[in-house]
Amino acid sequence: MKKHIFVLGVFFALFFFAASQNVLAEDPAKDAKAAYAKFVEAAKANNIDEAKKYISKDALNELEKEGMFDLFIEMQADINPDLAKSEVKGNRVILKIEEKKTTKDGTYSISVTGYMLKEDGQWKLGRPEESK
Repeated sequence: MKKHIFVLGVFFALFFFAASQNVLAEDPAKDAKAAYAKFVEAAKANNIDEAKKYISKDALNELEKEGMFDLFIEMQADINPDLAKSEVKGNRVILKIEEKKTTKDGTYSISVTGYMLKEDGQWKLGRPEESK
C-alpha cells in the first residue's frame, strides 16, 4: 500500500509540475516577439519560403495581390526585432519598433508597428484589421 501511495504521489507531483510548465511557458508577448524575430531573420537571409510561414494567409494574399511582397520583405530585413516593445490586446500582440540608423548619408529613423495574431497555433504577422 505504501508503494502505491508513493507512486501515486510521484505521479501527481510530475503531473502538476508539467502542467505548471505549460502555463508558465505561454507568454503571448514573448512568443509573438520570437516569431517576429524568426520572420526578420528569414527576411535578412532572403529565405522567402521561411518568411512566408510567419505571415498570416490574408496578409500574404494581400501583399502578393498588390505586388508589395518583395518590398515588404526588403523593408523588414532592415529591422532590429530586439528593439520591439509589445502590447498584448486580447488575442493579438502589437509590436512597436523605433530605431535610429546612421549611414554615410546621415541619420534616419525607422518606425514599425507589427500586428501579431495566432493562426494555425502559430504567431504570425497580420493586417491591423485582421488582428482585432
